[in-house]
Amino acid sequence: MFRFLVIAFLAVAAADVVIVDGPCPDVKPMESFKFSDYQGTWYEVAKFPNTGEDGKKGKCTTAEYTIDGDKGKVKNSQVVDGVKSYVDGDIALIAPGKVRITYKFEEFTKNSVLTVLDTDYKNYAIGYSCKFLDKENKHQVFSWILSRTKSLGDSQAKVDAFLANFPAIDKSNYVFNDFSEETCKFTSTKAITSIRKKN
Repeated sequence: MFRFLVIAFLAVAAADVVIVDGPCPDVKPMESFKFSDYQGTWYEVAKFPNTGEDGKKGKCTTAEYTIDGDKGKVKNSQVVDGVKSYVDGDIALIAPGKVRITYKFEEFTKNSVLTVLDTDYKNYAIGYSCKFLDKENKHQVFSWILSRTKSLGDSQAKVDAFLANFPAIDKSNYVFNDFSEETCKFTSTKAITSIRKKN
């Protein structure tokens, strides 16, 4: 989630993001996407590391979608070092399989587009986003594997089959989440209302 999960923007080493040469590829979203069926809680089983989730540090990550027509709300949360952080955003379906997510912070408003590549709504979903870095002629890749439960279970085979035929995603870059009881313990909760903008 989450360049969309813009939690505690900290300085993160370049190794904690996925950068690829050239512009963003032409990625086709799921054509028959049903926005209303995407509603509810998703567990982030795996992600491409990104600064919005403190690189590889964010654990126990979830996204809760509330949808009304072509618009709605999302609440993203994660646990880092015993602190549960969350951020609320507005969502809008802007094209089949493409969801714009907007976060309003004290300093600025951040918009991102989540492309839903594949989902069966009840078990798994695969998300993608790309940011073109024009000065370097490179692009940053974001991707998430989501599940309705804390593990993919029988859906793992479907996810693997899709990714095997999707060259824009190198699945070796995925970092798997940890939903163990010990890791998900937190002693405080923090709403993110202000972040330091990164170039």
